[in-house]
Formats: sequence, C-alpha cells, structure tokens
Amino acid sequence: MSEYQSSITYFKKPGKENSEKVMELSLKKAQELCLTTALVASTTGYTAKLAVDVLMGMDIVVVTHAAGYKEPDFQEFDSEVKAYVESKGAQVVTAQHTFSGVNRAIRDSFNGFQAEEVVANVLRLFGQGMKVVFEIAMMAADAGKVSCKEPVLVIGGTHRGADLGAVVIPTNSSRFFDLKIVDVYCMPSIKHPLVNK
Repeated sequence: MSEYQSSITYFKKPGKENSEKVMELSLKKAQELCLTTALVASTTGYTAKLAVDVLMGMDIVVVTHAAGYKEPDFQEFDSEVKAYVESKGAQVVTAQHTFSGVNRAIRDSFNGFQAEEVVANVLRLFGQGMKVVFEIAMMAADAGKVSCKEPVLVIGGTHRGADLGAVVIPTNSSRFFDLKIVDVYCMPSIKHPLVNK
C-alpha cells in the first residue's frame, strides 16, 4: 500500500467529557486496523473502567502512576476499580512517569530542569494527551506488557478522562527516539476562535 488515509476527530475542548467518544473511536480504529491491544492511561480508574466496558475483546493494559505522585504513601488509582478491571482481563501497570520522577525532585530542589521535562513540554504543544500517549507507551514497554514491534492503540487525556487516541509502535524509555506514531485519530483542537466556534 503506497498510501493510507485516515480521519481525525477534533474535540472543541480537552477533558473528561470526551472519554466515551474516545472509546467509541478507539474501538472503530482497532477494528479498522485489526489491532488487538489497547494501552489506557488512568489516574483514578475512571478511564480504565470505561475502557474495559467498551473495548471488550481487546487485550487492555491500564497504565497508572506510582504511589506518592500527589502526596507520600497515597495511590490515586482506586483499589476496587483495579479489582474490577483485572476481573475483566485487563492488566494494570503501576510505574513512575517516564518524564518525571527523580528529574522532578532535582527541578524542585535546585530550580533547574532536566531533558525529560523539555521533551514532555514539547509534546504538550500537541496537548497534554499527546505527552501521556508517549509516556504510557514507554511505561508499558518497560514493564514488558507490550511489544516494541507491533502497533497498539494508546489512549491518553488531560487531567481526568480521555481526549486523545493514537496508534503507536511502543519502545522502551531507553530507546525513546524509536517510538513511532502511526496515526492520531482523535484529539482536542487548539484553542483558537477560527476552530472553536
């Protein structure tokens, strides 16, 4: 095939209210490209639960951040939701954000910045969800839950819920520049009067 055409859905604003539509579009994209695996970012478990209820039949890997992100000894991902999504066959990866961790401690302690934070902020130019998509693809690959050779659906969002869906060939964080974005099928639009009427 010498060319590939795809459509993209733009949401007027980022956020949780797009989550159900993202899941519908994700299921459609998975069927269109015969994809069997979906990576889903979830902080509290809301998006994870929605994913296992909508993307039935897919191998779902839920990626959440490590305890202590918000405050010491606190895990935001709800333990009851974790049990629910695992009962539906999903795997849950709990890991440190690829673009933070020790780097954030250095920034906060010494008022400096690290290369990972620069990369994260460049990705945020395409929206918070794009940074999340890159990050969870590497977190899942580092945990050995996805292949670095096959495309997968990756669903991210802004703060809570989902608002960006992409098809990605993951990579390990140590090989960041090998990560490939194959397709972006939905995302929030930029905030501009011409497109947000």
